[in-house]
Amino acid sequence: MGASFSQPFPSLDKCTKGGENDRISYATSAMQGRAETMTDARAAVPDLDDLTSFFGVYDGHGGASVALFCAKQLHIELRNHQDYQANLPDAMRSVFFRMDELLELSDEWKESLRPATSNNLMQSLRALCCVPKIKETDPYVPPQETGSTACVAVIRGHQIIVGNVGDSRCVASRNGQAIVLSANHKPLNQTERNRIQAAGGQVLRDPTAEGKRAGVPGINGRLTVSRAIGDFAYKHKSGLTREQQMVTCEPSVRSLDITHDVEFLIVATDAIWDTMMTSQGVVDLVCHYIRNGVNDRAICEQLCQRSLKSLDNSTVILVRFNPLSRLPPPLPKNVPLGALLEEDEELEGGEMALLLG
Repeated sequence: MGASFSQPFPSLDKCTKGGENDRISYATSAMQGRAETMTDARAAVPDLDDLTSFFGVYDGHGGASVALFCAKQLHIELRNHQDYQANLPDAMRSVFFRMDELLELSDEWKESLRPATSNNLMQSLRALCCVPKIKETDPYVPPQETGSTACVAVIRGHQIIVGNVGDSRCVASRNGQAIVLSANHKPLNQTERNRIQAAGGQVLRDPTAEGKRAGVPGINGRLTVSRAIGDFAYKHKSGLTREQQMVTCEPSVRSLDITHDVEFLIVATDAIWDTMMTSQGVVDLVCHYIRNGVNDRAICEQLCQRSLKSLDNSTVILVRFNPLSRLPPPLPKNVPLGALLEEDEELEGGEMALLLG
C-alpha cells in the first residue's frame, strides 16, 4: 500500500513499489513533480481476500488529508460492507458515500493520519490537515474545500469492477486497444453542469487561478472536478439529496470481463492522462515498453517522468494479468466494446476542447 509524501519542489524523486500473486502482478509509482506539495495517495492491496485484488488512486486538492484517509480506509470499508460478497458494484457505490459520512460525522478520521512518531496528536493533525488552531470545545466542521478524487479497480475472479469520482482514470488494454472504465467528472460535462446549476452553482473560470487551474472552468470558479469525496462547502444545500448537490460523491461504476486478450490495467491520476492527451496514447506507450522488455516498475516511473510538464503530482498503478487466470474471448455482456470506445473518444474530445478553449 502506498501513501503520500512531500518534498521541496520540483521533486523528481519517485516512490515505486510492486508485487504479485497467482492472479496478477502490479507496479506503482508516484512523483511530486512541479507541485508545491504531494497531495496524491494510493492503495495497492493484491489480496483483499483470496479471490479479490484492490487498486486505488486518490488525487487530493486543498491538502492531502482526504486523499490519505481514502487510501487508508476505503478498501477496508469495502471489504467490511454487507454486500461485499454478493453484490460488489452496489457495495462500491455505498462505500463512496460511506467515506463522506465518516468525514462528516466527527474528526475521528484524522487519527488514522497521525504520524506514528508523533507525541502530540492535536499538533500533528493540525499540521497535516492545514487547519488553524482551534479550541477543543469548538464544534467539528468537516473539510470544506479539501477533498479528493477516487478511482478504484477491484479484480475478482474474471471480472474488473471500477468505481470513480473526479478525473482520475482507469483504462484497460485489450489487444492494444484502450478501454476506458471510468467517467471523467468535469463541470463542463453537460450532465454535471445541469446538476451544478440546479443546486445553485455556476461554472466559471477564475482569472486569478495559477498553475494547473489557470484558465480551467470550475464550480463557482474554484473546484475543477464535479464529483469528489470531501469538499463539503459544495454539499450543503438543504432540500437536496446527496446525489443532487453541486458536488456529489456518487461514483460511476463499470465492469469488464478479463478475457484472454485483456493484457493490462492502468489506474492513474489526471497528470498521466493530461500529458499524453488520450487514453490510447498511454496504452500505446505501455505496450511499446512491454515489447522492449522494460520491467513494470520502470514503466510506471517513465509514465510519471513524462507527466512532469503537467505542473501536478502524478500517481500510476499498472496491473498485469496472469494468462492462466483468463477466460475465453467473449465480449462483456452488458457493455459492448464499441460503446466503450465511443465514450472514450467523446471524453477525450471534450478534454481537448477544454484545453484549447
